[in-house]
Amino acid sequence: MSADSTPISAEQFALAIQDLPVENIYSKAHEIRNSICHLERSNQQLKAYIDSIKTDTSLPEDTRQEGDKDCSDAIHENAIVINRQKERIDLLKQEVERRGGRWHEADNGGKVNGSSEESVPNGEAQATSRGTGGGRLTDDELRRQMMERMAEDDNNEDEGMHL
Repeated sequence: MSADSTPISAEQFALAIQDLPVENIYSKAHEIRNSICHLERSNQQLKAYIDSIKTDTSLPEDTRQEGDKDCSDAIHENAIVINRQKERIDLLKQEVERRGGRWHEADNGGKVNGSSEESVPNGEAQATSRGTGGGRLTDDELRRQMMERMAEDDNNEDEGMHL
């Protein structure tokens, strides 16, 4: 990101997502969570590097005391971005709930809807409406249903333009 560009405000983000289909809101939440995971992993690696400098007795004492300022700055900037992204996930949740829906995207820590007893196991996705009964789907079941829906869409080619 260049020094001149700034992310959109929370208010602009909330306005921008109002017209998104619910599926896109969940997709955006997944994308943001993925980004948060990458930033957190990066921060762990940067911290490990800084710690290695501070404990490396082959380096001069002043270098060990300083650590790596660029890495420290990057960790701080990543933390700011992570907090902004968590705020956006909250805005996505609020938008789904504003529409009368129930948020079922897994929260940090493997929680669904803030309740630890509703955790979603790895490899499973919470089912959405469209006749699935609200249960959980395995990756294979979800893939099968998506393929069926795509085939249905292919059979309805005369129902307008698809981009």
